[in-house]
Amino acid sequence: MAVVEAKWSGKWPCLCHGEWTLIVDGVDVSDKIPKELRDNSMNTYGVYKHWHFSEDWDVIWGYYEDGVFYDEWIEENLEWLKTITTDEKVMEEIYYAINVKDFRTGSCGGCI
Repeated sequence: MAVVEAKWSGKWPCLCHGEWTLIVDGVDVSDKIPKELRDNSMNTYGVYKHWHFSEDWDVIWGYYEDGVFYDEWIEENLEWLKTITTDEKVMEEIYYAINVKDFRTGSCGGCI
């Protein structure tokens, strides 16, 4: 079983500003992530927070589901995943490692 670690460098109050690091079996393969994905959410499935202001300017938090499950995500990202591995189990591990750190813009509230 491969050891996969995904890191997102964004932190509160700017969670949406960061970059992905992906390490598989101790090797940094972050450069294999397409440029347009390196500094964005990865569209993995999850329940994410969002916020808006009420008429009285109170901050209102809510939750929503977004993203795709691993089988569809792997299919959508297969081209660059194959540059890392051809092992489907490792691809699945990559999905779940990213999923734990994935985010959506506005989900931390730092932009309030």
